[in-house]
Amino acid sequence: MAWLGHPVTMVALAVLVINDHVLKLTHPGWATGKLSDAAGMLLAPPLLAALAGLIAPRLPVRRVAVTSMVAVGAGFTVVKLWAYGAELASAAWSVLTPSLIRADPTDLLVLPLLAGSWWTWRRSHASRAGRVTRAVRLAVLLPLALAGVAATSPLPHTRAESVVVAGDAVYVHATAVRPRRAEWSVSRDGGVTWSGAAEPASPRQPVCSRDRVCYRVVPDELGVQSSTDGGPWTDSWRIGDDDRQALYRDYADIETILALSSGALAVQDVPGGHVVVVANGRDGFAVRDPAGRWTRIGFPAFPDDVAPLPLSTSPGALGRPLRITVIALLAGFLMTVAGVVSLRRSGGSRQWWWLAAAFPAAAVVLIPVAVRAWRDPASIVAAPGFLSPFLAVVVALAGAVIALSFAAGRAATARAWLRPAAVAALVTAAASAVAWRLMS
Repeated sequence: MAWLGHPVTMVALAVLVINDHVLKLTHPGWATGKLSDAAGMLLAPPLLAALAGLIAPRLPVRRVAVTSMVAVGAGFTVVKLWAYGAELASAAWSVLTPSLIRADPTDLLVLPLLAGSWWTWRRSHASRAGRVTRAVRLAVLLPLALAGVAATSPLPHTRAESVVVAGDAVYVHATAVRPRRAEWSVSRDGGVTWSGAAEPASPRQPVCSRDRVCYRVVPDELGVQSSTDGGPWTDSWRIGDDDRQALYRDYADIETILALSSGALAVQDVPGGHVVVVANGRDGFAVRDPAGRWTRIGFPAFPDDVAPLPLSTSPGALGRPLRITVIALLAGFLMTVAGVVSLRRSGGSRQWWWLAAAFPAAAVVLIPVAVRAWRDPASIVAAPGFLSPFLAVVVALAGAVIALSFAAGRAATARAWLRPAAVAALVTAAASAVAWRLMS
């Protein structure tokens, strides 16, 4: 806890919170992105070591510090160099709060700051704190550090904002981030093709056609209703609840399902009938052609955006909490087995195998709970979606840290425990990648 309470670590925590909640929102860009990474290099190792110390207080302090720094450096490198690693990290962190982590090799420029974290450990390790100080660090600093790391800034995402008609053209307006910008697109052929445009003059937002067909959005849903000659309102287009929930799981950069809701719409009369264009938040825009066929077109101004995600594959993919539960238990089991094997070679008792046996037992409980939460999230008997992956990650970290730390303490040389740990890490990465793709 002394490492976590060092002034440098506390400054890093303050910088992380201010940068994520203030500077990234007011000055998004390269500098603020790197600032969070730099603060994380100073904060993550002592935070991980503090958690390991709570789980297994008898672990050698120096071994825990070294293991924490190696784990942070290796994990950060994998995430920033490997797109799959970034995707998996986004999914895992989204268990606590919606997050989007991107692979970016330039972020590795902050890795040398791990040396600063090591310096703070040596300084704090040399000091001795009283019981009151240790209690304050445990009761105050640890929760603050966890809250500061978990409570990241709101996720930026592309949004369909508005639809208007001006003259013989339909205009749509969307906003994007990275970099932040707003763009207008125009179609002069009934929504078939689009091009960039300036903001239109004298825009209108008609909701009825010349043949007396009117349209309105379904509040807080992805849908449009129509009424002919003042008759009853019926669905003209709608994405069902299951498909909408699947899209919510698959769009990794939205915090609530309300980001997938229909907003503004406009109707334009064309030869042979009329077209309707509706803004659907994160899912982009949808167009109804004169024949009555609806098409989701995403964002004409931002063709590189992932929207619209296909509906045909989204419902079949396993939910992220379920995938994280399975992969966390698999990874934790493999790394724990590596630690137990090293312990046994160093003369450790056979009882260490009970540590690895905890993972099948946890899987029997947590995987069915995650399946229930994925298949029927609205059920009153379903556990919260975050519960199973959270517990799976805790079990995985506890088993791996305990086994590897004791293996490091008993090994005659560093090579004796690093070799099985390195092999297990490679096998774990490969097995996790295969499992993630198979369940996607």
